[in-house]
Amino acid sequence: MTALYQAVREVARRRPDAIAVETTAGERTSYAELLAAADRVAAGLRAHGVAEGRVVVCSGLANDASYMAFLLGVCVAGAAYVPLLADFDAAAVARAVRLTRPVLWVGPENHHRAGVTVPRVELAELSAPGAPATPGIADADVAPPDRAFAPGTFRMLWTSGSTKAPKLVTWRQEPFVRERRRWIASIEATEHDAFFCQHTLDVAHATDLHAFAALLAGARLVLADPGAEPATLLAQLAASGATYTSMLPNHYEDLIAAAGQRPGTDLSRLRRPMCGGAYAGPALIASAAEVLGIHIRHIYGSTEFGLALGNMADEVQTLGGMHEVAGVRARLEPLAGYDWDDLGTLVLTSDCTSDGYVDDDEANAATFRGSDFWTGDVAQRLDGGGFRLLGRVTDLLLATDGPLAAPFLDELIARDCPVAESVSLTADTDSLTNRVLVVLRAAPGTSDDDAVGAVDKLLASHGLTGPVLAFERIPRTVVGKADRALLRSRYLAASSSS
Repeated sequence: MTALYQAVREVARRRPDAIAVETTAGERTSYAELLAAADRVAAGLRAHGVAEGRVVVCSGLANDASYMAFLLGVCVAGAAYVPLLADFDAAAVARAVRLTRPVLWVGPENHHRAGVTVPRVELAELSAPGAPATPGIADADVAPPDRAFAPGTFRMLWTSGSTKAPKLVTWRQEPFVRERRRWIASIEATEHDAFFCQHTLDVAHATDLHAFAALLAGARLVLADPGAEPATLLAQLAASGATYTSMLPNHYEDLIAAAGQRPGTDLSRLRRPMCGGAYAGPALIASAAEVLGIHIRHIYGSTEFGLALGNMADEVQTLGGMHEVAGVRARLEPLAGYDWDDLGTLVLTSDCTSDGYVDDDEANAATFRGSDFWTGDVAQRLDGGGFRLLGRVTDLLLATDGPLAAPFLDELIARDCPVAESVSLTADTDSLTNRVLVVLRAAPGTSDDDAVGAVDKLLASHGLTGPVLAFERIPRTVVGKADRALLRSRYLAASSSS
């Protein structure tokens, strides 16, 4: 059950002294050192009763090589890991423990552990250099797990929860390695590349697009502090010589703003700056090209499916269309009750995806239908055969001139209104509607009233109606996306009752 570990080990045999992981704090770890650390972690896990088929939860781990060694060590042990995200409260922690029945908690003490009886150990205790390689506890001496997952299951990651509460997704090692290798081939990554990651390793955006893409390609993984200021990240990105990164639109916006403080910052080596998880509009793409000298590529995938679509072309005008990754088939299913020729729900097929959601039969039945993965996203097929993603089915609005996706409404607001940022949410998730909630931050030097008034006029011009609310800060998820579920529950309910 060590497909992922063995795949990285193959790279280590070829390039033992090459840098596998470095941090922006200056720590460097070779491939040989990373594998040695993973072996120590595996021995430490076994010594704490973590055997094949068991589950380990982790929390509060640093974004450095020790986390990567932990992930590989879990694979060697034949176990699975579940990260407890930084924004989890006590109820979310209790739910995670209830769903996965872990035998060990790895990480620093957490005040949300109250009432949790799972034994805890610090990661350093598992992986300290020079620690004796404990033979471990024999499987025969370990009670069977409270619940069984598919053999080879190595991780359980949380979805973003963009529409409802986050769901837990299980992946087995073998299909994950195949899926990553297909993606590496699609983006043409080699051992000469470097992947710059500013995301926490608790989420798929970091592990899939950066960490394991880098390690399986034999490249260099550069891990930044997820909490670093944009100006610092910009300087580190330039200094690292990174050739690949993936960020959300607001991250690129922050870098563009930071470039004003560091004129002349050279990002010329960044040949694959990707944007996934949210829509990057034409204005942002053009600004990134002008200010940062980079050409953003759109990519599309999910924690459940893996990477499905992408466009590695340099030409800005082609970035609206993405094509299937090798091994993936995509089609559009008509939206119920509507007959739009080139618009529909995106349905994907691949032979290497996750095993679905843990203890959520309803979501599994709606999403995994035979060999098809129903994304819940609306897409448009372009003349060149590519796809343009419009957002969730529940984000589609009925404007006077046709269907309008909420992300594109935000693009119109950014273009025509004195607004620094906006998040548009449909007021009715059960059917298409012209009612929308817009939460915004006014542009510098603009009053909230002026910003709200401008957006009200824009909505009226498109036959849309609904409340427009101004706030100083828009809440975000751990990944950095606007927390749409929180906005919907907090503000949409309040506005509906007022």
